[in-house]
Amino acid sequence: MLQPFPYHNYRFGVFFLFPKYNFNGNFQSVSGLSFSAAGTDRAEGGIAAFKHKLTDQGTFGKLSLKRGFTTDSGLYEWCEETHNTMKAQPCNILVSLLDKRGMPVRNWLIFHAIPRGWTAGSLESSQSQILVESIDLSYQNFILI
Repeated sequence: MLQPFPYHNYRFGVFFLFPKYNFNGNFQSVSGLSFSAAGTDRAEGGIAAFKHKLTDQGTFGKLSLKRGFTTDSGLYEWCEETHNTMKAQPCNILVSLLDKRGMPVRNWLIFHAIPRGWTAGSLESSQSQILVESIDLSYQNFILI
């Protein structure tokens, strides 16, 4: 059996499932879809050379989204409201990997995302680059669908 060809990582969409704000989902990069589980070693009673590897509670990475700075300020307003009021408005996010025709081939549904930081790129008169804003989010869980 032939191994399927891997998908390219440059075709994707980000969709905020959030009724309060309407965000533009054109992002330059998405990173931080990850999970890990720390472990502990427990010695076997009576056998000094053997340890059981036990899994502890898992943790999820920090989701980072980057895009060109535009007049669409909904993303910033969500972050600012969370920061100023200390009342988190959680949001579910759908990240879709797209094929050549723009159809989703893999989707990650991210649950209960909350803004943890917003950053504007540096302003430099010596370079003519696009100003990039980035947002860091924490989340409870994600599933691959």
